[in-house]
Amino acid sequence: MTDRHRRCVVLRGTEEETERQALECIEGLDEDHVLWVSDAGVHDRVHTPFVEVKRKLGVSYDVVVLDLHHGLNADVIGQCHGFIWGGGALILRMLPLGQAPKNNRARFVVHPYTPDDVGDRFYRRFEASLARHHLDAPQRLRPAHRLVTGSAEQREVVEHLTRLFVVESPRVAVLISDRGRGKSSALGLALRAALTTRSLRIAVTAANEASTAEVFRFAIPTEAEDHSSLIEYVRPEILAYTSTKYDVIIVDEAAQLSVQLLQCITLGHPDSRLALATTAQGYEGTGRGFVLRFIEWLKHQPRPVMSLNLNEPIRWDAQDPLETLVYDALLLDASVAPQVDSFELSEISHSVIDRDSLFENERLLRDFFGLLVHAHYRTTPSDLHRILDAPNLRLHVLTLNDRVVAATMIALEGSLPQSTSDAVYWGRARVRGNALAETLISHSGHQEAGALSMVRSIRIAVHPDMRRRGLATLLVKQIHESYQPDLFGTLFGVTEGLLRFRRSLGYEVIRVGASRGSRTGEPAVVMIRPVSQRARDLYEALREELARDLPTQLDLQRVDGEVPLSPELEHALMRALPPPA
Repeated sequence: MTDRHRRCVVLRGTEEETERQALECIEGLDEDHVLWVSDAGVHDRVHTPFVEVKRKLGVSYDVVVLDLHHGLNADVIGQCHGFIWGGGALILRMLPLGQAPKNNRARFVVHPYTPDDVGDRFYRRFEASLARHHLDAPQRLRPAHRLVTGSAEQREVVEHLTRLFVVESPRVAVLISDRGRGKSSALGLALRAALTTRSLRIAVTAANEASTAEVFRFAIPTEAEDHSSLIEYVRPEILAYTSTKYDVIIVDEAAQLSVQLLQCITLGHPDSRLALATTAQGYEGTGRGFVLRFIEWLKHQPRPVMSLNLNEPIRWDAQDPLETLVYDALLLDASVAPQVDSFELSEISHSVIDRDSLFENERLLRDFFGLLVHAHYRTTPSDLHRILDAPNLRLHVLTLNDRVVAATMIALEGSLPQSTSDAVYWGRARVRGNALAETLISHSGHQEAGALSMVRSIRIAVHPDMRRRGLATLLVKQIHESYQPDLFGTLFGVTEGLLRFRRSLGYEVIRVGASRGSRTGEPAVVMIRPVSQRARDLYEALREELARDLPTQLDLQRVDGEVPLSPELEHALMRALPPPA
């Protein structure tokens, strides 16, 4: 192990015992260089709750002390690993070996299931990953190595960015890397080099100002080279609508911003040189939405787009043991099955995956999860936890030669007690794990919908070599044949292609969300396929209400100044609606 490799230290015992051990490990370290993360609080210490960890992206620490006594959160584990400098450590505070956190079960309890119905497979998989990899014994930790020299790969990226910043014509660069590869420092170094060539007005933005610290640290390294008057941090929502002109705009941790906000920034500054940097891993926020939605949109804009990548780690050494452990535990390196050259539909087999079999079969798990990650902007490491343990989920796959080539996750919802439906309707309660039922009750105002049994499609993904060959249609038809609910339904960020696909299988739009999705910038739609007479009656009422309300809703969104939907998409949403009341 090199002195720039990062450590993983596991402390076991009660909360008081592991806190005491953690304090002994970090004794003598600068408190500002230690991040305490806990959902239960840390005695006499400032701590960051799980929900706030994402706001720390772009900031680095010598040590992160992560409290897992009350539950494992896969996204938070992934985020925390990326904060740590080479030579630093991730300290995990955990219960004694074999004792799973109780909240692990509570978060996945949905009607009509109990905590005993929730699995503990993710916990067992995480413990197995810890056992497979090198863990350091509790010890006094040294300050991390914060001096980095960069790499030839990074220097090449800096040269590309510098040239882009000083040219006269507007251009766009997109820089994607895993964490620790030096993307923020590359942006800063390129700004510094560009400012030695010419005077530029520069805006730097991110989800919060702290996330831009590394950019400014390298762009303005000394007072002697003070370019601070030319570079300013601008909040993204202000940058999107300001009339101020900037020569260069930097968006760091871009995947934390919605696709819609990124589009507004891009369209609002057509003459600027624009550089957007992000990681694309699911735990970073909206990384896949950035890759699958925003970049595809960007390619159709008039400015030329340059794609840049950083693969070699800079903040820590290659083959870093902590990174290897976290990637293994969270399947951050999961990929699709090998390339498929040719096949016949008759060779495809359908099956429902047993969760115990999935837990025991690493290749099957990596095929399944890798396919979802590759195809969906919403897939995060927390989905791995949900896939393994949530009792209301069912997993269906299509396989070819025993490899997964299409996959879907569905949720069994509805059949709610009247008292629960009443509480949701009147805003006194929310109902976990019943997104479709809750939407129909609280947003569409149909109290009676909660009693209906529903099958909701959450994700569907097809191998990239086998798309547009009928596999998605085959998989959805298998779902229809496998269940007998009152209705089938799905919620998703709307596109013309997805509308056509679902309509071809008997689904129709019954609701269009009033706001845009934080990940895609697209309005969410609800589509259902009624089966029972009760569901058909509900469907007819919902379609009449949509015909009455949708034109006004679209007009209001235009007045609010949002990026308008394309005329083709508006027309597709309005298609076949009954005459408005």
